Amino acid sequence: MWRTLVFVAALGGFSASTPLHAALKEPTAESRRQQAQKNQQERLQALTRRGRLTAYQQMLGTGKVSVASSASAAEASSRDAAIDLAALGFTAADVKAYRGRNIDLFDVAHRFFAGVTSPTEQMVMADTVVIATAGEVQAGRNRIDGFLSEIPFAIVKSLKGTRVAGDVVFVPRSSGPLGDGTEQVDFSDIRFTPGKKYLLVLSKNWYEQFVALGKKQTEARFTALPYVAYEVAGDNTLVRISRTLKNGADPKNVESVEAELKRVTDGKRQARGLL
Repeated sequence: MWRTLVFVAALGGFSASTPLHAALKEPTAESRRQQAQKNQQERLQALTRRGRLTAYQQMLGTGKVSVASSASAAEASSRDAAIDLAALGFTAADVKAYRGRNIDLFDVAHRFFAGVTSPTEQMVMADTVVIATAGEVQAGRNRIDGFLSEIPFAIVKSLKGTRVAGDVVFVPRSSGPLGDGTEQVDFSDIRFTPGKKYLLVLSKNWYEQFVALGKKQTEARFTALPYVAYEVAGDNTLVRISRTLKNGADPKNVESVEAELKRVTDGKRQARGLL
C-alpha cells in the first residue's frame, strides 16, 4: 500500500517521504520481505474485488522485468509488474500485442511505478487520453470513493479510449470540505482553471484500483485519475501543469501526441484504447 501511495503522490507533484521514525531504524531484509508480501496481498485483494484476478493469473509467465539484480529480484519485480498491469486494465493478449511493436509492457510498468517513466510510457499505461475543457470544482455531496471533490471535463477530442467528443469525464480530488466546517487541502491535486482546455492522460483503471485498495466504492460516473496534464494553448502547443517523476522530453503540441499514440498503438483503439 505504501508503494501505491508514494506513486500517486509523485504523479500529483507532492513529494512523499518516509516518516522520520522509519529513518531511525533501518529495516531488516526479513521485514522488507514481509512488507513486500503484505503489499502484494493487498493489491491482489483489490484485484479480486474488481474481478481482475484472472487477468493477473493469465499474465504470469508472459513476460519479465529485464532490469534486476538477481533471479529472485527479477521474479519479484515481474510479479509486481503483472499485478500492476492487471490493475491498469491490461491482459496477456495486450502483452503479446505490444511486444509485436517492440514495447515490453513488463519493463514499462516497472519504470512507470518506479517514477522514471517517459511521457510516451505514461500514455501507454493510460486507458484514456483526451483534450477537454475544465469545469468548476464540484464538492459538498456525499461520495462513496473516499475523495472529497471532483472536476468535470467536457471532452473536445478523444485521442485514446472509449470516450468521445461531448462526453464528460470527472477527475477526483483529495481536497475539499470534510463535513465539519473545515476544508482539506492536498497539494498533490493538479490545479485546473475553469474554461481552459487541457490534454489529460488519465486512467479509469487506476482510479478503480486505488478505490478498491481503500475498500471504498467507485462513483457511477466516468471517473479517472490523471497521470499527467498539459494546458493546450491557442496554437495547440502544450504546457505541463502537473509535476511527475519522468524520463524524456514533454511533447511540444497536440499533433506530436497524436503521432506518438499512433506509433505506439498503431492507430487501433479497442475498449480500453489498447492494441
